[in-house]
Amino acid sequence: MSSEPKNTTWSGPGARKEGLEHRFKTGERVRVRMSSTGANPRTPTYLLGKTGVIAELHGATYAPHDHRGVYPYLYTVAFDVSEIGGKASKDKILADLTEEWLESV
Repeated sequence: MSSEPKNTTWSGPGARKEGLEHRFKTGERVRVRMSSTGANPRTPTYLLGKTGVIAELHGATYAPHDHRGVYPYLYTVAFDVSEIGGKASKDKILADLTEEWLESV
């Protein structure tokens, strides 16, 4: 059994000491990769290839029951409804996605 705590979120100075830093900043445009081998499988398929904006930064999570060690940082990404396939709207779709699924635009 691992001595690491389960479901603990790391952020701030401690995360940086571990070499974990946010790759993206709030307001940055990103695209969801079409695939990411070995990445978190919970990324919704309707978001693959879509472009959004980083709305919020979250920490890294240690969850050994379903991932190999510490998850990459989690981000809330805001997508225009029209980007996902809806009509033009002021509404947004928010999704929490791990860094390994995102690329700069």
